[in-house]
Amino acid sequence: MKLTGAPKLVVWAEKVRKDRLKVWQETSPEVFKAIEPLVNRQTNADWWISNKDKGLEVVCTQLLTGKRPQSAAGPRKQGKPGGSD
Repeated sequence: MKLTGAPKLVVWAEKVRKDRLKVWQETSPEVFKAIEPLVNRQTNADWWISNKDKGLEVVCTQLLTGKRPQSAAGPRKQGKPGGSD
């Protein structure tokens, strides 16, 4: 499928997509086969760039729930500017 977005981002995202599909398929062939139709529907260049370093488990969670998983550390607290927490 053709990616959408700014032309320079599309060029970059096409490279990222090619790499990610290969890595995901090699690391978890069974899981990849099940999730491949959802992954292939992602045509936004920004999505591919945002997920360029993500593992298949993270991407599966995101695609199946519609949410980005939180980091293991949880949400960050913001302190007051110039003061200590």
